Formats: sequence, C-alpha cells, structure tokens
Amino acid sequence: MPFLYTVLVIASVFFYILYEHAFSFYLFAFLLAVPIVLFIVTLHTSRKIRINFVDKQTTTGRSAKLPIKLRVENLSSVPCPNLIIEIEYQNMLEGKSSVMKINTPLYPNETQIMTLTVSGIHCGTVVFRIKRCRISDMLKLFTMKIKTNEEDIFGSKCTFTILPDYIPIENNIANYEDMGLETDEYSKTQKGDDPSEIFDIRDYVDGDKLNRIHWKLTAKQDKTMVKDYSMPISNSIMLMLELVHTPGKGDELIQFDTLIETVSSISGYLLENSVPHRLAFYDKAADRLNVLNITDEESHHLMIGMLLRSRLYDEHEAAAEQYICNNETFRCGHLIYVSTDYSPRATELMSDADLAYKYTYLLMAEEGSSLHGISDEYAEIFPIYPGKLSESIQELCL
Repeated sequence: MPFLYTVLVIASVFFYILYEHAFSFYLFAFLLAVPIVLFIVTLHTSRKIRINFVDKQTTTGRSAKLPIKLRVENLSSVPCPNLIIEIEYQNMLEGKSSVMKINTPLYPNETQIMTLTVSGIHCGTVVFRIKRCRISDMLKLFTMKIKTNEEDIFGSKCTFTILPDYIPIENNIANYEDMGLETDEYSKTQKGDDPSEIFDIRDYVDGDKLNRIHWKLTAKQDKTMVKDYSMPISNSIMLMLELVHTPGKGDELIQFDTLIETVSSISGYLLENSVPHRLAFYDKAADRLNVLNITDEESHHLMIGMLLRSRLYDEHEAAAEQYICNNETFRCGHLIYVSTDYSPRATELMSDADLAYKYTYLLMAEEGSSLHGISDEYAEIFPIYPGKLSESIQELCL
C-alpha cells in the first residue's frame, strides 16, 4: 500500500503539471492531506485500545488444546483496520521463548473476545505474555505502538500449567516398616504405639492399659483420662530426581515428560496403597534442595506443581550431593533414583552415604534404545520409555 500511494502521488504531480484545470490541484492536495489525516486518526485510535488476557491462570492435561482468550477493546469511534498483537510464550523448563502474531481489524466502540488454540504437548508451566501491540492505518503508512496494561502484570500475562498423564501400574510394594527406620513424622489420622508423641487424650474405657493413664489431667478433671500414642510414618520409600540436561540424546522435553509421568504415577500408586514416601529434587532457580513428605493428595499435587516449575541443569548428581550434605538426612528402605541421564557416580555416592537398604535407577530412555553395556554395582537399572512406564517397571518391587 505505501508503494501504491507513492505511485499515486507521483502521478498526481505529473497530472497537476500537465493539466491546468483546478481538479488536478484538488487531487494533488487531497493526496497530500491523506497522510496527515491518517496519522491523526491512527494516533487517536492507538490511545483508545485496551488488550489483556481473560484467564490469568489455567490448568490442563497433556496433549489438550489450550484456549488462550484475549479481551480487545476499541474505545474510540473510529475503526481500526489492522491490529497486530505479538504474544511471547515460554516453557519455563527449557527457558526458550517463541513469538506468535495475530492480525485482526477492530470495529469502533466494540469489545471482542479472541480465542486462540495452542497445543500443549509437553508437561510444564507455559507463560504467555503480550510482548507488543501495534496498529496501522488502512494504507499502512503509519504503524504505532499500543501501550498494554503493563501496570497490571496479571492482565498482560497468563500461565498454563500442563499436568502429566497418570499411568496406572500394579507393582508389588515391599514392607520396610520393621527395619528400624528413623522418622520425625507422625500420622494425623491413625494412632499407634510410639510414646514419644501423643496422638489424643480421651476418657478411660474398659481394656485401656494402666500405663496410658494421664494422671495429672485425671486429677484436674476428676475423671480418668488416658493417652493415645502416635503412629510414626517411616517414609520407607524415597524418590530422588535429577533434572539433567541431555544434549544429543533426543528431545529433552519428551524425556522430561516421561520423568514427570514416572514420578507422578509411582507417587500416586504409593498413596493409593497408603504408603507415605519422600521426594527430593534440586531446584536450580532457587539453588536449593527440596525434600517433600508425600502423605496425601494435597502434598502430591504440591509436588507436581513444584516439579512443573523446575528447570533443567547441567550437574549430573546435584540432587544426590545436596541430599547427602543435608543435615536432616534419613535412611530409607528403598531409594528410587530417577534421572534423564546415567551417572555411575550418583549411586556410588548414595551407597557410600548409606542412604538406603535398596537402590533402583530409573533411567529415561529413547524409544528403541537399550541399556546394553550399562551396569551398576550398587543399583538395579530400569530403562523407562515414553508412555510405557508400566511395561518398563513391571518386574520392579517397590
């Protein structure tokens, strides 16, 4: 369009020179006035347009369509022939950004809800941000930037949390309760026989042991009160994750999806069988080790949310080294080490620190690959293939 306008101006100049009628002057003046009018109208319209996201935070499953909704308002009485919106989106795991562009006209004094559909094929947290908005006139002579709601950070950004798929498994679970494992966690719903922690104080009933009587409270309330002791939660199974960069080993996001689905499915299966457990992973962004006690659905969902906000790192044994240096380390019955890359030093470190009775290495592998030539003297190794968790660990006793 700018080229066509330039051609028209040049033609009008020659027409004005060669044709002495007043019409040639009016035509030439009109063409010269068009840019001025368009500039003023475009400048006015650019100050009357508002753009923000409708949904600020959404959770969805893998492979689902992500409906991104934009509210676009034109508060002026002049139509906008061409609105250009640039949206930057980034998966927080890999940290790479991409940009998509939207071109649309806007009618005067109108609010539109635009829905964009994006495929969410990988687990993680995806952040969408309005990077830049511009409008141009009908001849595209001028392009002006629109100020988005930068002061309202929740309006200029939206976050999608893409959850992993749950893969059902049916593995046997060993009993590590009688191995004398240390713990400082106690059940909030079940009583036990540990006298170091009181679960409840209640009225005496026939059959209660005399050594459970709370004598001080009995004397104060003038009735017999007894103590119920707590049941220790040994967290006999631990999941330890290494979110390691694996350049040259296939698609890292596919490996991360497999890792998250593996951890989520095993943790969910343990909860279904009333087996509390621990999870440890290194948070690269905060430079710290996170150790979580997974005892119920709430802590399980918290774990998944924290993992989906994680980033990959280059240190192969970061989580293992950090956990060994942790002063609150507990020995467990079974340590399941989950990683995207193999490191023989990792299991050697854990064995030297005597972290568990049994070690298992779950290694994320590409479809069609094998672990031929890889062996570990401290841990049993299982390759985990994308979407085939139950087949990959069918012989593993948790």
